[in-house]
Amino acid sequence: MHLRHRLIAILLAAMALLVAAFSAIGWLSDQRWSQRYDEVLLQNQRIAWDKLQNENLDRQDMLAQQLLQDAALRDLAVQGASARLDALLAAATRRAPGLRIDVFDRQGTLVATTEPGIDPQPMAEVRWVATAGGQNGAVRGLSQVAVRQYQWVVVRGFDGGALAVGQDVAPKLSELATYLGGDIFLANMRGAESVGTRAGVLAATDTPIPVRSNQAVTVQLEGQDDRARALRIVSQPVRNPDARIVGALVWMQDVSAAHYADRLFSRTTLAAALAFAALLAAGLVVYLRHAMEPLSRSVGVLNALARGATDASLDQGEEDAEDESGEIARGVVAIRSELLNLETLRQERIRTRQQQERLIRGQLRTLADSLDPASREEILVALGSGSEAQASPTVAEAGAAPTNHLAELAGILGRMSGLVTNQQNRLLKLLRELQAAVQTEATLASLQQELEIARQMQLSILPRSAPDVDEVDIAATMIAAKEIGGDFYDYFPIDDEHLAVVVADVSGKGVPAAFFMAISRTLLKSNALFLREPGATIRALNDQLCAENDQMMFVTVFYSVLHLPTGRLVYVNAGHNPPVRLTDTGAALFPRGRNMALAVMEGQEYIEGEVMLAPGETVVLYTDGVTEATNAENALFGDDALLAAMAAIGSDPRGVVTARIPDQLVRSVRGFENGAAQADDITVVALTYRGRRL
Repeated sequence: MHLRHRLIAILLAAMALLVAAFSAIGWLSDQRWSQRYDEVLLQNQRIAWDKLQNENLDRQDMLAQQLLQDAALRDLAVQGASARLDALLAAATRRAPGLRIDVFDRQGTLVATTEPGIDPQPMAEVRWVATAGGQNGAVRGLSQVAVRQYQWVVVRGFDGGALAVGQDVAPKLSELATYLGGDIFLANMRGAESVGTRAGVLAATDTPIPVRSNQAVTVQLEGQDDRARALRIVSQPVRNPDARIVGALVWMQDVSAAHYADRLFSRTTLAAALAFAALLAAGLVVYLRHAMEPLSRSVGVLNALARGATDASLDQGEEDAEDESGEIARGVVAIRSELLNLETLRQERIRTRQQQERLIRGQLRTLADSLDPASREEILVALGSGSEAQASPTVAEAGAAPTNHLAELAGILGRMSGLVTNQQNRLLKLLRELQAAVQTEATLASLQQELEIARQMQLSILPRSAPDVDEVDIAATMIAAKEIGGDFYDYFPIDDEHLAVVVADVSGKGVPAAFFMAISRTLLKSNALFLREPGATIRALNDQLCAENDQMMFVTVFYSVLHLPTGRLVYVNAGHNPPVRLTDTGAALFPRGRNMALAVMEGQEYIEGEVMLAPGETVVLYTDGVTEATNAENALFGDDALLAAMAAIGSDPRGVVTARIPDQLVRSVRGFENGAAQADDITVVALTYRGRRL
């Protein structure tokens, strides 16, 4: 932003702040005088109300004292007292029309009243009667007798009780309105109009009346334009003899003329202030523009000199001015002279540098002949482009600072040195890589041979054929995630009527898992042939594995024993996946096992489970490589997909063929993986119970 614009912005901001400050001071002053005026209105309202209330209460008190001198009020319990009391109240009503008189006994019970009706409400509360009890006792003040009725009440006590004289407030409000001007209302505790000089007028303003605090507000009615009415509403709480608030006294005046006169004055004053500020700002802008014009021309010349246009100059006589603009102009002229001298020196340096460049470029071409063909071509291309640039300089270079061709040649020399060094390093690296590749290839061949031997040994300990029993069909497959895996399966006869089937998964992969698998399989088979029961077999196997488990490995096992004549399958699930039971009605998982995996803790008891297989039912055992297979999005195959795949196998119109089940399940898993790498070993064993064949 130009200096002229900054100065204008600062001056305008200062003027705006000044106008805002005066406006704020004026507003605060108006608020202060408005507050004082509101206090005066509230005070006048309070004084007028107190005067009206005290005058009426004094008249009522005088009547009460006169009535108390009558003998009918000396003893309310004697015979004939009620008739004398009625006569006394009737005479008092004729003498003071518009007043209400109540008589109370010592307990505050209403015994007589001039109020017509079946069940009139007493004017005085029981505690007022108690306070006024006794000779010369008195309570006086405002009382809300009904929802829309307020009365001034004077309670005078006598020996037998108390006498209350009341005056309805509503007819007297017109006197207060005449004195203050406007309309007077009494609002109830909800702030709603109760009584007033003009019923409904206060409610029509829709103005909330605070009952427990003072208020003085101006309300605009009948639209929002300048012709709408304006009302001044002043309210303050009124209290009963107990000093409790029972409503609010509201004074409403039509102040339309004064209100809109004040608004017109405020608007006129604000418009005049804004017009004055606008004229002052316009004058400052014009003055600054005229005063900053020489400075703008000097800045323009400096910008031209910075772009290399040394022919730019000031107007004739500007440097002779005696003010600040003249000093700046003289400085611009001095800068232009120095720039012309510098241009002459620069041209001389360019000619000297070009001679040096030609000499160095020739030497570099000679040295490039010692490089390999590719590097030599790179250097010659770089030297050729630099020569062309030097031989035919552009128009832009003629007027600007010359290109530093010496720095380019130094860079080419550095590149040449780097190319020589890189050429030597590449040869040394190739020799080292060749030597390491020969050693690695020999080591890899040895390891691959050893892993192949280990894989063949692992496969050799698995069952090679189905057991020679007619009651079952068995098929199995195992696919290792690496060359060798940690899964194993087995099936072997325990005796002529019992067949053992097991699937297990050792933690981890590779050679350690394979060794632990071999140990576990050997111990399991030896324990099974000796102990026979699944629970005892697994318990003994767990204790044996825990005793020699320095690597802290563990194995999950599903071990089952099938009674061939009946199809009774007793099993132990030691932390393994629950098998799938495939029947005519569909596929379902075995109950989840609650036993701990093996080789974790000694002395564990393993709970057996039992199912009865009907002829034709199939049990599929598997490892977590099936359910935990993942696709490219890292989603798991899961139990639901497993059951869906098994249900599809069971619904095959060609019938369930045990030999095809493992391969069909593996194809379902491969289809889900959709090319993703296998994450874990996959083992599947399918057993179909056929029953005794006659």
